[in-house]
Amino acid sequence: MNNSVSTEQSQQTTKKNPYTPWFVVLSFVVPVVAAYALYFLGVKPPAVSNKGELLTPIVDIETFALTDDNNQPISRDDITIHKWHMIYFAGSTCDEACNQMLYKMRQINIAVGKNAPRLRRLLVHLEQPGEEFQALIEKEYPDARHANANSQTIEAALQDIGPQFRSNEVYIMDPLGNVMLRFTQDQSYKDLMHDLNKLFKVSQIG
Repeated sequence: MNNSVSTEQSQQTTKKNPYTPWFVVLSFVVPVVAAYALYFLGVKPPAVSNKGELLTPIVDIETFALTDDNNQPISRDDITIHKWHMIYFAGSTCDEACNQMLYKMRQINIAVGKNAPRLRRLLVHLEQPGEEFQALIEKEYPDARHANANSQTIEAALQDIGPQFRSNEVYIMDPLGNVMLRFTQDQSYKDLMHDLNKLFKVSQIG
């Protein structure tokens, strides 16, 4: 008897709320879509602020024409591996400012905690690293990913967003291959952490 009543009540509840599953789905999807729209369209509502410079327009990673050590093009999926990336452009040597930025990136990758598996570091070599720089990478930053690029190609890809790209900057790329934020060497790791945590929160990808 009780089981029958319980079943009838359950059926009535289901009939009264046929759209409940859709509300649940939308509650997750809408914030993500809205957040991405804000970033991609360059809209900055007063209540939302980003510490890094929003790139307008967003830069497609394929315009960097990245290659591997055999000078073969790297596909979009191989570049992104569907993760968020901090991108750093490196020369043949790494001075103190460069080393500090690489260290900052490594510490951020650790500090994001549970989101660490969603984040990678990508060193884009504009020149062949010298022996000292290569030794530093192998010793201190063995987990960083690597790619090669032509500096003129990078400058051309970034020319629409401002002046020639400067050294010791960090760029943020989303899991779809959109390079969207830029941070200067003068900004603290807290600025990077602020924006990354916000992106992790609103995005379910990567």
